[in-house]
Amino acid sequence: MDIRKIVKTAGAYVIYNECFIFQVGPTKDGSKLGVVRLGGHTEDYENSLDTAKREVLEEAAVNFAPINAPTTYYLNNWADEPSHVEVQDPIRPLLIKGNEKESYTVMYIGYSDAEPFPSSETSGLLFLSPEDILHICSRRLTLKEFTKHGGRAVLKEKVDEKLLLEAFPQLQFLSRLIKKESEWINSLLAK
Repeated sequence: MDIRKIVKTAGAYVIYNECFIFQVGPTKDGSKLGVVRLGGHTEDYENSLDTAKREVLEEAAVNFAPINAPTTYYLNNWADEPSHVEVQDPIRPLLIKGNEKESYTVMYIGYSDAEPFPSSETSGLLFLSPEDILHICSRRLTLKEFTKHGGRAVLKEKVDEKLLLEAFPQLQFLSRLIKKESEWINSLLAK
């Protein structure tokens, strides 16, 4: 699969201290707190990995070291059952979502040795264990409840902690992957 010409967005599942790093901030209508991947739109001069690296740096103020995913999953739509695809890139992404008619979004996976913190583009960051991810994706949970039960949030600006956390699609996919590939996920986090 060659997607380089039509990748619209790219991001990364960044692991730090056995946790996945996600952005948290008010949704557009302000009724919930979105739990969003690190990532964003590609610039004209970038490939998808360059975009992911730039966006992680801009949003979490860290460089991350991408790893080759043992499998690249493909989804046409977020609700689809993932299939496996062959990718010829030097660093294989974990996830490709989209199609040739519209565009693709690509998600890499990798590590940060430095502690992430919210940058100027980010309201806050959540440090999510696999258990945290499963909880956020399966039940109604406010940010206050998340932190009260030991969840870690680093907030740059004041947010209403009584708002419900809303898992965006990349987090929901990771939740599905944790259920399906728990041994692999746990081996990643143990490194």
